[in-house]
Amino acid sequence: MMEFKSFGFSDPGRARDHNEDSYLCNDEERLFLVADGMGGHASGETASQLAVSSVEEFVIRSRSEDIEWPIEYNKDLSPEQNRLLAAVTLANRRILELASQDDSTKGMGTTLSGVTIEEDYLAIVNVGDSRLYRVRNEEIEQITQDHSLVGEQEREGLLTKEEARQHPNRHILTSALGDINQKPKIDISRTEIIEKDLYLLCSDGLYNMLEDSEILTNIRSIGDGSLYKIGLSLVLKANLARGPDNITVVLLSF
Repeated sequence: MMEFKSFGFSDPGRARDHNEDSYLCNDEERLFLVADGMGGHASGETASQLAVSSVEEFVIRSRSEDIEWPIEYNKDLSPEQNRLLAAVTLANRRILELASQDDSTKGMGTTLSGVTIEEDYLAIVNVGDSRLYRVRNEEIEQITQDHSLVGEQEREGLLTKEEARQHPNRHILTSALGDINQKPKIDISRTEIIEKDLYLLCSDGLYNMLEDSEILTNIRSIGDGSLYKIGLSLVLKANLARGPDNITVVLLSF
C-alpha cells in the first residue's frame, strides 16, 4: 500500500453561527468521511455526527471482531466496499431510530461521502451531494454523483454544469441518510490509486462557491503541496465568496 497523508477541516462559514457538517480523518483505519447534516440547528449536526461515528465504529469493530452485519455480503463488491455499504446502512438505521424517539430530531438527515484505502484502491461510498474529487495529472474530476434534483437534470442533459451550480433548487436532495420516505440510494464504487493522486472530499459549502477549475487552481497554487495549506486556502476562498453554508474539506494525498 502506498504511503499517504491526510488533512481535514470544517468551518461554519460566514453566514451561520453553527456547523452541521462533520468529518473524519482516521489514518490508522484508513477511513475518511464528510457528512453534511440537515434538519435545523441541533438535529442536522446530530445526524451528521451520528453518521460519521456509526460508520467509524462499524468499520473498526468489523475489522477486529466478529459482529453482526446489517446486510448480506455481496460477492460482486470488494471486502472494503461491502464494509462501507454495511456501515452506511447501519448509520441510516441509527439516524431513523433516533429521529423516531426524539421529537427534536424528527426529520433530520445527512449526506455522507467517504473512502477507505484497500491496497492500491479506494473503496468509495456516497449518499447525497457531498462530493469526492480526484486531482491527477493536473486535472480535476468529480468521482461521485450528486443525489440531487439538479444533479439528475445535469446528467440527463437538461442543465449545464454551470446552470446546475447556480440553480435555486440545487439543495433539493433525491437521497439522504435519515429519509423516512424511501430507502436511501447508496452508491458504492472503487478506483485505482496512482502515485501523486490527490483526493478531496467536501461538502457543498465548498463547491457551490468555487468552480471545479477554481478548486484545481487553488490546489496547484500551493507550491509545496502541503495539505494543511491547501485545505485552509480552499476554505478561505469559499468564505471570501461569501457563501451562506458550512464548509468542510478532507484531503488525501499519495
